[in-house]
Amino acid sequence: MKTNLLQRTFFLSLLTLLSIRGEADNHVVAEQASQNTPEGWQTVNLPIIPDITPHNTIYITDYGATISSADNTIAIQKALNAVPASGGMVVIPAGEWLCGPVKLKSKTILHLAAHATLKLLPYGIYPAITSGGIKFDNFIDVQKNATDIIIEGEDKYTSLFDGQGKEWWIAYENNKSISRGAVIRMSKGTRFLIRNVMVKNAPGVNISIGQNGKGSHGTVHDVIIREPASTTKTEQPSHNTDGISVWGPYVNIYNCDIDNGDDNVVVDSDGRFVHVWNCTFGNGHGASMGSYTSNMHDILWENINFFNTESGFRLKSQRGRSGDVYNITFRNCMMKNVNNPIYIECWYDKSIKPEPPYAPSALQTSTTPNFHDILIQNVTSVGTPYKKSSKSNFPVYIYGLPEEHVRNITFDNVLVQAEKGMFVAYCDNINFINGCKIINSKSTSKIIEEQYQAEIIGNCNSYVTGINTVSMTTSTDSSAKVYDVQGHYLGVMTQNQLLKKKPGIYLWNSKKILVR
Repeated sequence: MKTNLLQRTFFLSLLTLLSIRGEADNHVVAEQASQNTPEGWQTVNLPIIPDITPHNTIYITDYGATISSADNTIAIQKALNAVPASGGMVVIPAGEWLCGPVKLKSKTILHLAAHATLKLLPYGIYPAITSGGIKFDNFIDVQKNATDIIIEGEDKYTSLFDGQGKEWWIAYENNKSISRGAVIRMSKGTRFLIRNVMVKNAPGVNISIGQNGKGSHGTVHDVIIREPASTTKTEQPSHNTDGISVWGPYVNIYNCDIDNGDDNVVVDSDGRFVHVWNCTFGNGHGASMGSYTSNMHDILWENINFFNTESGFRLKSQRGRSGDVYNITFRNCMMKNVNNPIYIECWYDKSIKPEPPYAPSALQTSTTPNFHDILIQNVTSVGTPYKKSSKSNFPVYIYGLPEEHVRNITFDNVLVQAEKGMFVAYCDNINFINGCKIINSKSTSKIIEEQYQAEIIGNCNSYVTGINTVSMTTSTDSSAKVYDVQGHYLGVMTQNQLLKKKPGIYLWNSKKILVR
């Protein structure tokens, strides 16, 4: 189908006017002004694209793409291949265009017009890499070591990538070995820009920068991401639909609105000098790091609003997946109804759930999680609900390893309201400064456990509360059977009575209590 002649003539005239400006960087002027590079960091490099003129503008309709076609993959790939070596732009006009996996070459702009939808072929038709349909390629990816690529829309509300994810999520529920590609993945090369688009119903990951540390210098801004929550009961839940994942250095993410079924934004191995700011996170797992955390440092999250998110600040890994992780900052953020506001753990493997006093030590190696030098600053979180769980819904949860403590964590002007006290185990030098408040808001009728500010377990050293005000409700101190760690029955007593016994670890009301 040919594009409307009047619309096309106007668009080409606009391109001609842009080319007359003679600015080699006219495609990234706004990004240059908005980079917001933290002090001491290298500035993220932006794409270098030649001026776009009628001579290097390519329409997919000129290569046979039609909105009536059941598969435009060949036509769209031909249009992308036709971009000159010097660079050019491929235009997706208004309408719905079904397509399979395609790859972009260097110096390409993929431009979605307003009301243009590039839609993945549905599950069952989308081509598999392996027989049996177990592994599937990324929808939009780059050719080997391609550089200087822009993926953009005219209108982030109507320039869409639609993953048609429902059938993919159902298939994954039935077969966890299915490997789904990302909707957009810049797997290799450098200087990428993704802006002003919406991605919805991704089969798996929505947008990914880097792979095994090979992709770098990515910018993502003014992007909307939408999938059902993984816990929804009213529709088909999505699974592992990370919003934006980072597997490489030098990445800026800003002005994004993400509501999905897994990490809203996640930084994994090789993520370094990553800056995320001015975003809104709804359903999802929050500002995440890990679970693969090797070669990961200098990450800044700031000015992010969280609503009904599973986690806020979330750093997680396990033995064999990590290394030295440091210089992490989370500041100027607001959370409401977030289940896990501040969550740091080194026991991500769900097959291992030891209670802290009995957590087995292991040999320290280069892949042992080594989390240190973390700043949580100017953060307010309210409305965390109660859940009877040993690993969730705490205002602050820090669970290091016996052989490698989490260390040097500073809370600066932090207010967290929840219905439990803090959980802190295997950590050194945890400091609360400048008016921090940890508020236990559970009503007296619901208090059963966690009646105190913090449970400090596992040889934590240099723990400094420094909390100016700790607000907690009180309840009748009920009696319960008490056992020592060897299982000897010591009688029935209240928790207050237990806390007067000699130092040690006791079982009271099926809960481990440390008496100092």
